[in-house]
Amino acid sequence: MDPNGNSASVLQRFVAPRIAARLVAASCLAAGFVTAAAAENWEVRPAPRGGEKTCLLVSAKQPVSDGYQMVEAQIVVDKGAVVVSSDSVLDPGFEDIGLAIARHPFIPADQVRDRKQAVFEKQYAKIVQLFKDGRDVRVQLRFWPTWPATGAHSVSFSLMGFTKAYGEAVKCE
Repeated sequence: MDPNGNSASVLQRFVAPRIAARLVAASCLAAGFVTAAAAENWEVRPAPRGGEKTCLLVSAKQPVSDGYQMVEAQIVVDKGAVVVSSDSVLDPGFEDIGLAIARHPFIPADQVRDRKQAVFEKQYAKIVQLFKDGRDVRVQLRFWPTWPATGAHSVSFSLMGFTKAYGEAVKCE
């Protein structure tokens, strides 16, 4: 009996349910039941450019604080760039806007475009491969260059479903 008067062993109360939960999750993944949830993370959208047909890979929007209010951020992947867009104006002055994926080094943005988009082009192939291999990506943003600094703010995006959606986007051409 434990100090709370329970007669169940630690194995029965904590370990067994966790193992069972992992087995159920693995079974759902193997059976393809997780695809609906993964599809909510990434969407392939046609994006005509001139006469050329191309597709964009768009993440689900995620809430992030800009230091003053909650706004949304989103990742868009095309044939040559990964772009993180925000509802608020980004502050590139501190050079700390970027991506972090698992234990890999921080990848700084190449530029801020149209004041609200962090653009990653130089390491595009590396980022796409890390997205395919990863579970989630942490995006670090800094906002409002003309207001008092509020520091860097992070938001995470799930990478579940990215590989499949990327394959569909490539076929779209």
